[in-house]
Amino acid sequence: MGKKMTELLLEWFSRHARALPWREDYDPYKILVSEFMLQQTQVDTVLPYFERWISAYPDLASLAGAADAKAEKLWEGLGYYSRCRSLLSAARIMVEEGHATPPPSVEALSRYPGIGPYTAGAIASIAYNVSVPAVDGNVERVTSRLFDLEETGGSPALKRLVTGKVSEMMPEGEARNFNQALMELGALVCLPKAPLCTDCPWSEVCIARKRGVQEVRPLPKARPAVEKIRAWGVLCFAEGSCLLHRRPDKGLWAGFWEIPWFARKTENVRADGGAWGQDVGLECLSWEEIGTARFSFTNHRVTAWFVTCQANILPSLREKIRAGEWGLHRPEDLPRLSLPAPSRKFLKLLHERL
Repeated sequence: MGKKMTELLLEWFSRHARALPWREDYDPYKILVSEFMLQQTQVDTVLPYFERWISAYPDLASLAGAADAKAEKLWEGLGYYSRCRSLLSAARIMVEEGHATPPPSVEALSRYPGIGPYTAGAIASIAYNVSVPAVDGNVERVTSRLFDLEETGGSPALKRLVTGKVSEMMPEGEARNFNQALMELGALVCLPKAPLCTDCPWSEVCIARKRGVQEVRPLPKARPAVEKIRAWGVLCFAEGSCLLHRRPDKGLWAGFWEIPWFARKTENVRADGGAWGQDVGLECLSWEEIGTARFSFTNHRVTAWFVTCQANILPSLREKIRAGEWGLHRPEDLPRLSLPAPSRKFLKLLHERL
């Protein structure tokens, strides 16, 4: 990649870069927050969350002192909640170590929770202009098309090749702008489908375009089959409170309270719900069907029939409540809890019904 080509890319970036709040002053703390939020999430979705977050926690020290529940509530709706917990943990460790801002080196950044090779490279290069690559999906796509790399998207082999190519192309002293330019080019022009090749500053030298294979670079990953699930969502009322389940500490919606849902085996909620209640430790007395909600996670597509249930708590469930696996919450407290998307959809149905 010659000097002229890098100049073309940087010139394109200077004219087309989006005005983003974390680009206003390249504050390392704001870059840290933005990179956590942007993991697997589009910029337009992140923007309002970022503004609210920075208003509540303007610097590393304020974030380190944040209450988990308040921070998770601010994150609610952004998804991939483990990012929030990792960001909180990283901030606390950094402050404990005496840092007022995230450290500048990739090696130091990589020691903190939630910071992998890409995030470390992005923070170091964008916040501090350190000459290191930052290879995300956009950069993979741009580079694999530019050099016609015949590797599968997201694969370790492609990551290695792209990291090497980006390191070779990076001009001295321009890591911040060069890495961002590659990301921006992938986000705005070199799109996954129907790339806007005529708008690309590298259109004349793109090998995949010359060969007419740009839309199949990188090579597509094999997608798992979609699994459709039918479920019951159940909000149980007992002793004047609502019964919620706490999800495991690892995995999907880790550690969150949720309105429980379980497989719908028949069309009869009394049959399915009665068996479920016995397993949980409930004597289910009455049922009321509220509505239907749909939600997705990974390759699962769930249709859930949401019901409410009046129930008595049996001794076996009281043990689970004492252990923290289940909890009784006042109805008026539910809107203040950080709840996963299915539970918020269930509550919306209930409010519409009332």
